[in-house]
Amino acid sequence: MLLHHALGRPISPIASAGFLPRRLLPALVALVALLGMAAPVEGASRRSKNPTKASAKSKASSKSATRGAGKSGSEEAALADAKIAVLTFEGDDSEPLRKHVIKVLVERGLKVNSTLKPQDNPTQYRDMGAALDLAVYVHGKIKDTTPEHAVATVTIRSAVSGRPVATATFNGFRRGLPFDVEEKLWERVGPAFKRACAEAAKPGVRHHNAPTFIEAGTPL
Repeated sequence: MLLHHALGRPISPIASAGFLPRRLLPALVALVALLGMAAPVEGASRRSKNPTKASAKSKASSKSATRGAGKSGSEEAALADAKIAVLTFEGDDSEPLRKHVIKVLVERGLKVNSTLKPQDNPTQYRDMGAALDLAVYVHGKIKDTTPEHAVATVTIRSAVSGRPVATATFNGFRRGLPFDVEEKLWERVGPAFKRACAEAAKPGVRHHNAPTFIEAGTPL
């Protein structure tokens, strides 16, 4: 019949439009149904390929978050119990800078000792820290760069190792520099400060020289 239409007379557009869909409709319906089923099956197949891997990633992420929260909590607890020593600062008229540094620490609830003097070497810092149960030393200096400007340096030193763990440097007008330090100091040295306090809170980390006894002979 198709051959007759092709050879005898042209097929009208209406006939063509009405004829072809009726012939192709079942195939089109089947194709659409097949495509609709393929996407969910493929997605399910991809999800089911590595269920163990996905579960392992989820567990690892959960453990990492737990460790992070535990570490942060232990550092905060150590910070709350820490004893801090703010030593004398170097430089002309450095006491205003020192007072603003002490204010930062006191406002965070830290126990601050402001009566100690700087030592000569890490061993002496370590021994004094062990004797007084200190976690951190804070010391610094201020130096004029111009008649109106100065540079201030604040150093955080571990009382366990006796060595510096963080340093923050500030530049600005001499009169306003202590206020600038007060505003920005904790942002710069806070993380190192917390780690030093957490280290000092660990049992068995204190190492200092034993007291020296001098044999003076047999008492009379």
